[in-house]
Amino acid sequence: MTATFTEAHQEIQTRLLGLGISLPQARAESDWTLETLWNMRPEALYTQGDKRLSESEWAQLQDFLYQRTVKRIPIQYLLHEAWFYGQKFYVNPHVLIPRPETELLVEQALTLLKPGKRVLDVGTGPGTIALSLAHRLDQSVPITAVDVSPEALQVARINQKRLNTQVRLLPAGDLFTPVGTEQFDLIVSNPPYIDRNLQSTLTPEVVDHEPHMALFPPVSEDAYYFYRRLAVEGKAHLQPNGHILMECGAGMGPDITQIFLLHGYTHIQTTRDYAGLDRVIAVSL
Repeated sequence: MTATFTEAHQEIQTRLLGLGISLPQARAESDWTLETLWNMRPEALYTQGDKRLSESEWAQLQDFLYQRTVKRIPIQYLLHEAWFYGQKFYVNPHVLIPRPETELLVEQALTLLKPGKRVLDVGTGPGTIALSLAHRLDQSVPITAVDVSPEALQVARINQKRLNTQVRLLPAGDLFTPVGTEQFDLIVSNPPYIDRNLQSTLTPEVVDHEPHMALFPPVSEDAYYFYRRLAVEGKAHLQPNGHILMECGAGMGPDITQIFLLHGYTHIQTTRDYAGLDRVIAVSL
């Protein structure tokens, strides 16, 4: 005996709630699962909810629930999609799942850009920042994206094709290496900034499945490793009056400010997210 679609929808929520996931997130994941697996939108449950899953659909659901609630694989990896800044991106375990708070970085970048300005996205991952900017700017601003991971760049290429949005994706290389001596008006980056000592505080979805290269600085380095490198190496790649715009973690703003002041940057502004936490830092020389 299988279940009805309404029962399946409830079963997904119940299993997720058992993991300590909030009710709004559990409902959202349940809606998302039914729509992606069986093309059933939430409102369709009112008219088609008593329809029973086929045996194959029931087996598919059980496998999905095992992957999601036992192995704790994030739903974005199971469904190979994640929403960011109004667009649906392809994702896989080679790239970090885009977070809503990173949208603030895109919003701040848009306030600094005018036609003809050149942008570099350092550590582009699935291309979410670069492609979101390109989508909004309609190719009036040339955007270059780089990443140290060839696998991440392949995901970015898939998203570029899916979204029909063009950015310049360079071959893989460490930080600024792929751009040689080029200079830009805006450098944007969401670098790895989680302290490795905090791994035990992260959910299994994050620490067991997302790429550690995109989460943490190198072993033996602290959370500010990439900010120091951006401060030192970024100078050579900034046009006069150019900016570096970075995401940061809660409470990191003051220390990052000191790093950039130490390296000669004179204009530094921290923007807080909707939770009131330090989130985006803009600097210029």
